Amino acid sequence: MLRRGALGLIAFCLPQLALAHSPIEGVAKFYGGLLHPVLVPSHALALLVFALLVGQGGVRAMRFSYPPFLAALAMGLVLAGVDVSIGLSAESVLLSVTFVCGVLVALQVPLPVVLYAIMGAGLGLLIGVDSCVTDYTRQETFAALLGTWLGAAIGLVAIAGVVELLVQPWQRVAVRVLGSWVTASALLVLALALR
Repeated sequence: MLRRGALGLIAFCLPQLALAHSPIEGVAKFYGGLLHPVLVPSHALALLVFALLVGQGGVRAMRFSYPPFLAALAMGLVLAGVDVSIGLSAESVLLSVTFVCGVLVALQVPLPVVLYAIMGAGLGLLIGVDSCVTDYTRQETFAALLGTWLGAAIGLVAIAGVVELLVQPWQRVAVRVLGSWVTASALLVLALALR
């Protein structure tokens, strides 16, 4: 038993290849794109914290945040598909916005609905532009970017919907704690990215 545990610990500590913006071996381009928002740390953190923030805001916040997010995400993915850069580090800006959203979730600050729309559009555009694909045919690029759009949309709607249903005080506190963890995580990833 001890020997198996030691071997498992050694295997766990061995370095592995990290494929954040690269294709996933054995997975079709569409499904790789579908998983992309979850596998890239900055995208996963941004989607999670924005969904928490929108879920805290309720149904009204959802109505004002989903359309701008989805439209801007589509526009950003089109820009990424034709290899257009916005001229700055999208990941650093994305993590900075994630940090701000995390603080808002942790403090449970009620926001005007217009801010949900602005943040949704900004995050959607940044996630889209930062989702570049390389060495794909035109059809593979379209499939991967369509999968990314769908994966981000499903993630946002599902998480925000669950958070909106959490009405007990302890559940609201748990959402705030999760927001503070995402804030700390975004700060750590931003520090590593800037290093």
